[in-house]
Amino acid sequence: MDVSDLADDLAATMARQLRLRGGSLADVAARAGRKLPHRLKAEVDVIAEAATLAEHPKLTHRIDAKRLKRAERKLRAFLDSQNPGAERRAEFLDRLAAVVFVIFVAVLAAFFLALSRGYFD
Repeated sequence: MDVSDLADDLAATMARQLRLRGGSLADVAARAGRKLPHRLKAEVDVIAEAATLAEHPKLTHRIDAKRLKRAERKLRAFLDSQNPGAERRAEFLDRLAAVVFVIFVAVLAAFFLALSRGYFD
């Protein structure tokens, strides 16, 4: 597998696992924001730079194969540990909890308003 195919494959995997729109590896990493740990952004930069160097035949010798393999291994390990389904469930439950809290506060405010006006005397 050459470097550009590797970068495209990692970009597709990252987009799927982190629920982002596709594109190049650098674009997907930029869209990831806080979903991608800071320590892995350097690994993404290594792979993106290697993909850029691989496009030019005279610069391919500048690619550090060990560093590239290590960056790929770290990034794949992180992406394999992600669970988009669990993230979707957590997001849904967070929104549901916010709605329930607002309803609870509204009912509590209505109760205290009724109590202060003497409806329960």
